[in-house]
Amino acid sequence: MQERYESENVKEDDLDGKKNKADSANKKFDNPIEIMKIRLKNIKNKNHQKAHLLTNYVRNAVVVEEAFKVIKEGSGITNIDEIVTAFIKAEE
Repeated sequence: MQERYESENVKEDDLDGKKNKADSANKKFDNPIEIMKIRLKNIKNKNHQKAHLLTNYVRNAVVVEEAFKVIKEGSGITNIDEIVTAFIKAEE
């Protein structure tokens, strides 16, 4: 009987320990300021990534525009659609 009582107490102690760990993990979320700091940090990271992608996109667009200018000057064709059609025919 004593062994059974002790084994049940050990199980209860394990549950209490797990509960205390969960409570301590949730304590930092009890403070709304901490939650807002975490959200702000995530938003800043996402905005930084988007700004980086936008910068790359703009840089690539400028390169393509410059390439079309060079092709227009070299070929004398002013319409971009005609240039694209000529390249497609040349590839075929």
